[in-house]
Amino acid sequence: MSPTSSPPSAPVPRERQMRRTQWVEVAFSLLVFVGLIVLFQFPSRIPPFLALMMPLTLGLMLWQYRTMDEFRRARYLKAWAASGIVGMTAMTGLIAWGVFGALDGSSIRNNVQLSVWLLYIPWGISLFTFYAVTAFLYRRDTGG
Repeated sequence: MSPTSSPPSAPVPRERQMRRTQWVEVAFSLLVFVGLIVLFQFPSRIPPFLALMMPLTLGLMLWQYRTMDEFRRARYLKAWAASGIVGMTAMTGLIAWGVFGALDGSSIRNNVQLSVWLLYIPWGISLFTFYAVTAFLYRRDTGG
């Protein structure tokens, strides 16, 4: 090693922690994907699946947030805000579609029915929005 070259530097702990959370996120996404395949075969398992996945998702999100620097946190919060707005708009549209679809002439039927599987539409739109806004903000902030 020449005297002018510096030894290779180890990644900073924050970057190492972020990589760990990203790998856990990938593993968790695969678990959810397998879970959704199972749910198509056993729809009665949706409530326990959601009861298990919601706290795990929240824990992962909090872990990721705690390991981020202030710039990543700002991007993360902006992406979740946009995702929430789009997701709630999609959910409101789905509910309105169900209510207006239940109109029978001048009165409404007593039973407004929406399939549980339709609830994945707003969730998917919200998730896509989160990833799209995150990618946009990252490219805008890093210049590439």
